[in-house]
Amino acid sequence: MPTTTLPEQGLAVVLRLPHGRLPVPGDHPARTALRERHDAWFRERMSGLGLDAERRLFEECEGVSLMCRVLPDADGERLLGICLAASVLFLLDDVTDGDSAERTRADQYLAVLAGATVTDGSAHLRLLAQTLTRVREGVSDPLWARFTAGFSEVVSTAAAKTAAPVPDYPGYLAVRRADAAFDLVGVAIEHGLALDLRLDQRRLGALLDACFEHTILVNDLLSYRKEYAADEPMNALSVLRRTRGLDLQQAVDELCDRLAAAETAFLAESDRLLERHGAAEPGLPRYLDAWARMLSGNLAWSLACPRYHGGGGWDWRAGMPAVMVLRPDRTEFHP
Repeated sequence: MPTTTLPEQGLAVVLRLPHGRLPVPGDHPARTALRERHDAWFRERMSGLGLDAERRLFEECEGVSLMCRVLPDADGERLLGICLAASVLFLLDDVTDGDSAERTRADQYLAVLAGATVTDGSAHLRLLAQTLTRVREGVSDPLWARFTAGFSEVVSTAAAKTAAPVPDYPGYLAVRRADAAFDLVGVAIEHGLALDLRLDQRRLGALLDACFEHTILVNDLLSYRKEYAADEPMNALSVLRRTRGLDLQQAVDELCDRLAAAETAFLAESDRLLERHGAAEPGLPRYLDAWARMLSGNLAWSLACPRYHGGGGWDWRAGMPAVMVLRPDRTEFHP
């Protein structure tokens, strides 16, 4: 993949991040213990995976820190399984990039997700099978079916990826919805909070659409320095610039407008769902609150993520940054 070098003086853009309408970001109180158990579990099973896998699984910016941010109220034992699932999904996302050997084993991965026993195959495939056995503990059959269906969609999408650019912003969202494992977040919320949500998932469509767009736009905006350097085409800013002919600041402005609109849509849809279904669905208020905390937690995590920012980052407790400077080795934020 070609690379694009950022100027030494950096590229500065003005940010207009929405704030003040979602709950204050949280963090799980047992994060340190969860981190220790997560790392110990994977280290026992790491034979043959290599140093890059260690970076992906054990650096602080990965699965545990993210899931503790977006599920601060989850049951600790359930959250451990969710963290393990998130980390192995991140790892597989790395090893299936490009024309790697793992990408050619999609049928084997799909078979494991469908319950097949692994007798051979790559170390990554064996790690997935072992992780799934642990993650399955305590998960209801309906939620497990949704989890494996969502994970299988990610694998299938990775196997079918082409170099052809998406034609427009809606086309980009459609591809990212399958590629980003977003639908697994709803499964994690229901399992982590032990919710027995009986509301038809189709009634949640507009809410989930707003949550998805908000999540993706936050991640695309705040990871743009890293993806700029790699000339990554699957980023909303890259798509807006290419398909709309926008310069960087114009694309950032539009992304921030879309981010604010997604937040407005989420809040409006939350109110509508409570009004129509709250009386019949006792778990709905907790479910909606969990999504709100997920959105604010994802923003806080993305602002601080060392992988995005070259080891730096921004603490949300200082307020929302007003300026982001993309430098070759780091992102700088300014109030």
